[in-house]
Amino acid sequence: MLLAGLGVGAVGAAAAAAPVSLRVAGGDSARSASWWDRTFLSLQSAGLTEWSALVGESFTLGTNVLKVVAVTAFPRSGSRPATLGRSQAFSVAFELVSGPALPVRDLVCQLVHSSYPPLPVYMGAPSKVAQKTRLTAVFN
Repeated sequence: MLLAGLGVGAVGAAAAAAPVSLRVAGGDSARSASWWDRTFLSLQSAGLTEWSALVGESFTLGTNVLKVVAVTAFPRSGSRPATLGRSQAFSVAFELVSGPALPVRDLVCQLVHSSYPPLPVYMGAPSKVAQKTRLTAVFN
């Protein structure tokens, strides 16, 4: 009985130490997910549904604050390689809410959201849309 208890304890410790990568099941929005689910959902592998739920949410980029203003699906054009983590490519438009002017060039940066791990992302050069500065990231 003692050995069985030690075995169960060892399995539990190994499971707790293993890297965890969970996604919100069933395509539920990130907003309605629990803290536990959001903690393990990496936006780096999130799809169109998860990103669409973040429209209106704020991210920081250094001292700048960016807001997600649009998530746009790309047209499907045949089958996708099985090695891709997403079922469809899409773009995410961010609007500069506050902070200094951004450099007019493509950026490799780290976005920070209060509910998710930091996200390294490549963004196209900032552009102006209706007098607002926008950045666009493409997720394939």
